[in-house]
Amino acid sequence: HNMRTLNFIKSAAKRERISRETLDIYAPLARNIGCHRICTELEELAFIQLNPQARNAIIRRLENLRNNQGGAISVVSEEIAAKLEGAGIPARVYGREKHPYSIWRKLQRKPIGFAQLSDIYGFRVIVDTEEDCYRALGLLHRSWSMVPERFKDYISTPKRNNYRSIHTTVVGPRGMRIEVQIRTEAMDRIA
Repeated sequence: HNMRTLNFIKSAAKRERISRETLDIYAPLARNIGCHRICTELEELAFIQLNPQARNAIIRRLENLRNNQGGAISVVSEEIAAKLEGAGIPARVYGREKHPYSIWRKLQRKPIGFAQLSDIYGFRVIVDTEEDCYRALGLLHRSWSMVPERFKDYISTPKRNNYRSIHTTVVGPRGMRIEVQIRTEAMDRIA
């Protein structure tokens, strides 16, 4: 609530202090306890206060990308789902667009430009079994070119927190670089 009403505080210094505290303490705390929606909202609200120019630039780039790609998330989700269904792999597929603060943070960490980001659009494929995870991966890699060095198998080698999923990036429909996470329902609940 404090972050949602921050614009009513007259002191710019106080708004900045509260926003930095939110990014340093409360957003990471929300992420660590599994409240990702709250974490994302806190990060975005703080980003508005701390770097509005960068945020607006990223939003303009995202809008431009949306205009050029025209409903890419639903189109790609449907295409992935159709390919999986055609191969007899029951799956739920859904996509998302990366949030502006997350994009900015990645651009700060890595020496790449906006155009080189491969996970602006991310898709999650939820299947029934571990075997289906690998079957789905094979199908996606046969359908679209895999981006080198953008593959991680956290099923065979789970993270320390027991996170399990397969991550890959492919040059998918319309030549878009898309990140795909493939996991079972049980893996998704843990994630």
